[in-house]
Amino acid sequence: MAETRPDQQVAAAPAPDLEVEEREAGPKARSHWVAWIYMFNWYPSHYPAEERKLLRKMDTFLLTFTCIAWLDQSNVNNAYVSGMKEELELNGNEYSLFPAFYNVGYIICQIPSLLILSRPQYSRWFLPTMEVAWAILTFAQSRVSKAADIYGTRFLLGVLETPVASGSLYILASWYKPDEIFKRASVWFISNNVAVMFGGYLQAAAYTNLNGVHGMAGWRWLFIIDGVISLPLALLGYFIFPGMPDSKRIWWMSEREHVLARERMSAIGVESPKRLSKKISYPHGQMGLWLKDEAAKHGTYTVPQINTIPTGAMGVSIVAGLLAGQLCMVYPTWIIFSIVQAIFIFANVCLIIWNIPTGLHFASYYLLGVSAATTPILVPTVNYWLRDDAEARAFATGSLLTLGFAVLAFYPIVVFPVVEAPRWKKGYIVNLFFVSFCLFFFLLGTYLYNREQKLKEAREGTDSGKEEGDVDKGEDEKVKVEIVQ
Repeated sequence: MAETRPDQQVAAAPAPDLEVEEREAGPKARSHWVAWIYMFNWYPSHYPAEERKLLRKMDTFLLTFTCIAWLDQSNVNNAYVSGMKEELELNGNEYSLFPAFYNVGYIICQIPSLLILSRPQYSRWFLPTMEVAWAILTFAQSRVSKAADIYGTRFLLGVLETPVASGSLYILASWYKPDEIFKRASVWFISNNVAVMFGGYLQAAAYTNLNGVHGMAGWRWLFIIDGVISLPLALLGYFIFPGMPDSKRIWWMSEREHVLARERMSAIGVESPKRLSKKISYPHGQMGLWLKDEAAKHGTYTVPQINTIPTGAMGVSIVAGLLAGQLCMVYPTWIIFSIVQAIFIFANVCLIIWNIPTGLHFASYYLLGVSAATTPILVPTVNYWLRDDAEARAFATGSLLTLGFAVLAFYPIVVFPVVEAPRWKKGYIVNLFFVSFCLFFFLLGTYLYNREQKLKEAREGTDSGKEEGDVDKGEDEKVKVEIVQ
């Protein structure tokens, strides 16, 4: 499809009328109690029926696909503690290199994939195609025989998962308004935590029921099962994923709804794309290695328990991700973000001390799960700050995530080397530094954005006053002319 230029879009779609302008203004100021109720209302009554219907369709197809496409990249962690280490005779820091190779692949394709997704004519097909390739490669992981095989597959998986891991929030922010995106972003992000939880129970079941079937270890069956689940879901994307608002209209959206989808984003200053000019470190992985060490020393935990107990951290991630995104609808984002980072800091301090009661040790690993609330707050906020420039949003989102994955490329090897497991005192100290760094720059960005908005409002007020003065001056001149005549 030929790219739609902004001037063509304006000509094709009627200008927003008074009803649209009133709708964009949203409901008037509410008490906190009403705001809490509104926080869980995804289809506000002040929206016209047509817009509520559009939102329901977008949630059913767009949000659903981005959630199921947000695949589980932790299956290698489950496999490692379920027999992979012993069968492949992995030693030293080879385990720490698995996420490193994944992150290198991710970094290389981060910004290019975001820019491709920002192209309306490509985005609809690009993401499902990469997901299909990811599912096929997952099958291949069941046949690895040495560490080098795992390095290669992890690198390619990082390349293939880049569009959904970094592009989904960019896509969602192109379809949903600010008061809508926080709710959806939290659901999107915790969907990966659900996948990680599910992966732990799936590996425990595979180890218990399939270990040795057809001469294959239980950890190999996990990759086969993941592929069987992922492939049909990826193929579904060709039929339900709409791409960008300026992409060709998809079957589940009427022509009027397609126009409305573009109008409502344009009304809040989200610009259409123009022509371009010339890993996540999961707390349950650390906890799993701690439990494996405890099992080796004291025989405390079984293999299924080592896979299932750490899923509690994912449960915390789900609650934190959902709750934080919703609370941003009621309280300033900087307050919620600061609370999240404070909890994360507390958990890291406890693990630095290390010699603490067992209950607090478990709680600390679980509290690391609140880190899942960071992205659903951070990325939508940055998207909102840059809403008036589609390319800047794509580049900034890609750069933001690229920086994170660039750090993660060496993080597991340098900061959390497996040879130092399970007590990574150095690692948790470095964690404190990065958490403080993140919090400082988020607060600084919030301050600078608010200052810029105040200056912009002051300039607009001055320009408006000048225009009114020019009009008054013109009227005076007209009166003088009439008097002379």
